[in-house]
Amino acid sequence: MVHPEPIPVRLDRLAELLGLELRGDPSIAISGIAPLERAESCHLAFFQDHRLAGLLSGTAAGAVILPEEAASTFPGNRLVSAHPYASFARAMQLFHPLEIPDGGYRSPQAEIAQDAEIDPGARIEAFVRVDSGARIGAGVWLESGTVIGRNVSIGSGSHLYPGVKVYARSCIGHNCIVHANAVIGSDGFGFAPEAGGYVKIPHAGRTVLADDVEIGANTCIDRGVLDDTVIGEGVKIDNLVQVGHNVHIGPHTVIAGQTGIAGSTWIGANCRIGGQVGFAGHLRIPDGTVIAGQSAITHDLRQPGVYSGVIPAQEARKWRRMVARLNGLDRLAQRLQRCENLAQFPPPADEESKN
Repeated sequence: MVHPEPIPVRLDRLAELLGLELRGDPSIAISGIAPLERAESCHLAFFQDHRLAGLLSGTAAGAVILPEEAASTFPGNRLVSAHPYASFARAMQLFHPLEIPDGGYRSPQAEIAQDAEIDPGARIEAFVRVDSGARIGAGVWLESGTVIGRNVSIGSGSHLYPGVKVYARSCIGHNCIVHANAVIGSDGFGFAPEAGGYVKIPHAGRTVLADDVEIGANTCIDRGVLDDTVIGEGVKIDNLVQVGHNVHIGPHTVIAGQTGIAGSTWIGANCRIGGQVGFAGHLRIPDGTVIAGQSAITHDLRQPGVYSGVIPAQEARKWRRMVARLNGLDRLAQRLQRCENLAQFPPPADEESKN
């Protein structure tokens, strides 16, 4: 589908649509969005990073979305926002709306079970397979090569890109986006060791995605063993993320690419997790926690805050001794500081003789 060229919008109308304060010429026509350095008089740009102040002062943009602290010094047309990046995202949605083809289509090359319940407004493309007992809501878009297992439910308005695999009994909420080749509801990595090998643990739980969840390409989310794996409302998960069995992720948490979350970890709401973070299993992460990229989380985080850090692997006993010593470094530094203070400022002789 080819998008039509954006229709120019007067700046005052654009400010109204975005809910922003306009300072400048309300009659200027905006027909697109561009970076500060490439913007022309017909473009809207945005600014929030003080390190780009030089680009702001030299921009030719017709208007700029910016915070209050920058608005007082910028002489051009301004749309003042408390959250410039979010306002920029909404402006992008106006000028570049998501592609939504006509619904009510079933490709003759799709394989659909007779007892599958598919809303007439859903779009089912070529080489899609929908198994027995599946329920597909209104406005759902299943792109080519998607496989929907037995008794899966998908809420209205959800979009599954090419090659997505949804295993049996998984539940996907309303208005979710699952990108290409993601796997929802596969068995977790559950094997009980015994002499000479391992016994596979059946996974009888489900994978449940709440409403407005977005899952990146090639991400895998395992089903639970007895309880469900649950991805909360509004969660955004990047590409190439592994979510183990029985994991719970609270609403509106965001997780960047190549993160791995071992089984039965509970991550709270409104957390922000960087790329390549590794979580050991059975952990608890409180609401509002921020974890920097490449951090190794090996124990519960009892208080929300900003966490970071990883040390290359060592032999286990050596590693435990190292961690114990690291934990004592702060006390050692305080003792050293007291010794240095005494050396630099020794007590008077009379006090020394009293001692």
